[in-house]
Amino acid sequence: MDSGRARAILQMIQDRQEASVQPSERGELVSQGFLVSVDASTRDGWTASVAGLAALRNRVREMSRVALATPGPVAPPELQQMVASLEELTRQKTNLETLVWNAPTQEYFLPTLAGRNVLGDLTTWQRRLEGRTFPDFLREMYDYRAALFGTVSRASAIQGGLLWDEETRDAEETPLELSFTNVDFRFAAMILAKRAINPSLLVSAFQMFHHDTNWGSLNKVDRLIGSAILASLPWDPAYVRNAFERLRVELEYHGVQPEDRILAAASLADLPQSGWAEALKRIDDLHRGRPNLNFLLASALARSPYEPAEALARFEDALTGMAARGYKDGIHIEAAASLLAAGPMARETMVDRFSVAMSHLAGTFDPPFAPAAMIAANPLEPLEAIDVFRDCIAVVTRSSFYDLTLEIEELALILSYGVAPLGLGYLAANLPAAPPVQRVPPTAPPVSPLATSWYVWHGHYVYRPIGWYIATHPVHVHTVAAFG
Repeated sequence: MDSGRARAILQMIQDRQEASVQPSERGELVSQGFLVSVDASTRDGWTASVAGLAALRNRVREMSRVALATPGPVAPPELQQMVASLEELTRQKTNLETLVWNAPTQEYFLPTLAGRNVLGDLTTWQRRLEGRTFPDFLREMYDYRAALFGTVSRASAIQGGLLWDEETRDAEETPLELSFTNVDFRFAAMILAKRAINPSLLVSAFQMFHHDTNWGSLNKVDRLIGSAILASLPWDPAYVRNAFERLRVELEYHGVQPEDRILAAASLADLPQSGWAEALKRIDDLHRGRPNLNFLLASALARSPYEPAEALARFEDALTGMAARGYKDGIHIEAAASLLAAGPMARETMVDRFSVAMSHLAGTFDPPFAPAAMIAANPLEPLEAIDVFRDCIAVVTRSSFYDLTLEIEELALILSYGVAPLGLGYLAANLPAAPPVQRVPPTAPPVSPLATSWYVWHGHYVYRPIGWYIATHPVHVHTVAAFG
């Protein structure tokens, strides 16, 4: 059966309309639990039983009053039996209201929870269903969600390794002020888990960068983000560290402040050395066009497929469009504007996509602007990207890969980057998540298949506020979601 036909059937039954389901289609939907077949005699039995629902409800109400006035911790057995009967009749009444007659097979159909869930998937991805059979669609959705669980399982193993390594190191090697928490390690582990290799290799790489790199800074969060990003690169760690340190020297010559050099160098670490000069030149051009633009925002625009002048014009359009819709919040709005301006979408649709993402993320992040822009700027349609993000929230939650509820969405955002069902993922095999390759002018820096810049933006504008919040609030308030 075609996926489009399956969606039409499930939608019509959900809307209580006759769908004219043929016998071959019936077998495919009923056997997998998306519909329940109900014959006429069962339906008549439910109708007869439900006729006594009002009288039974009144008797239960009266007996409950008597039971409440009678001492004792347990309700009378007769009342318990009547309550069970009331629950069953209520279920039958609900089923009667949702039954849909199907003339070709002379039976009624009842939608199930599994059917509603798959209808939601079919509706979200309906633009991608052409040429796909329903069994193929189900298999691809299953494989996609299984892969998400596999990534979180790998992240859990990495976190365990990082914790063990930290606990067994000499206290002199890791001063207390530079020690990481469970929350810190989960953030790093989710980035590292994007690479489907032995977790112990990723743990070793992270600890090498964390302990053996001359960071020139005691900022713990910068070291965390930098170590996670550098360890995620699929190259020899010694080569990566050497390139990172040389980039920091280059950035000093370009006027980047010492406190910005760690994240600035990390955001460029995936570029080959041949691309450094062009990337830094584009950043200098952007600074000349807008002197107050900070380095992270400039790096986002410099890595885009647009010339500096066009990138700045897109940036101004994004700022103006967001301000017109009431979004005004300083650096976080500027961060969102730079991500939108660097994205692959048309200039006219940037703010519309951002607004769709904002409507779904409000109350999830604080502030929500940069996360909304990250979702709006990916190659999927906004509602498709939101659906992937929700799937990732479900996977993180069901895997219990969190201690504090405010971690869930932050980890899910990392997990969601680069993945999608139906072959739409923009993640290179066995590599960290990657943006789609763009056609760029010859003068533009080479487009890397990695996602160092994205992880830097996430760490700076999503994880850093969470870390600050955790450090400045008592433990008991962390159980309240969304900074409540």
